[in-house]
Amino acid sequence: MTAAPTAWLRRLAATPLPERAALLEELVVGEFRTVLLMGEDDVLPRDESYFAHGLTSLGATEVEQRLETAIGRPIDASELLNNPTVDHLLAHLRTDVLSDHFPPPPADRASPPDGAPHSADRTTRLLVDDLMKSLYS
Repeated sequence: MTAAPTAWLRRLAATPLPERAALLEELVVGEFRTVLLMGEDDVLPRDESYFAHGLTSLGATEVEQRLETAIGRPIDASELLNNPTVDHLLAHLRTDVLSDHFPPPPADRASPPDGAPHSADRTTRLLVDDLMKSLYS
């Protein structure tokens, strides 16, 4: 018997695919900011160890529990402890925990029609769009 999806997971499922990464990042960064008692102006760099910003192993356990409650799925604690950056955790959540909501991009076909963007171009465009949204929101 599987548990019913959480409110956040239902929200993720209802969010257009290109916007899901930003929604996940908002959740993850928000939980870290809460546990780290960060103010609104404090920045949590995505590519630096959150332990360097004051997170303890107890705090990592709290973040893990908070995220598991929000998404309704287990998270491997070693991912938080052994690879302690927000970027790594986001990648882990997208590929291992929430892969049903973050499908891999379709395999490239032999060649796209003339004028159609290549898969890597579309991926880059989506990443830039997500970055721009996060900068201006």
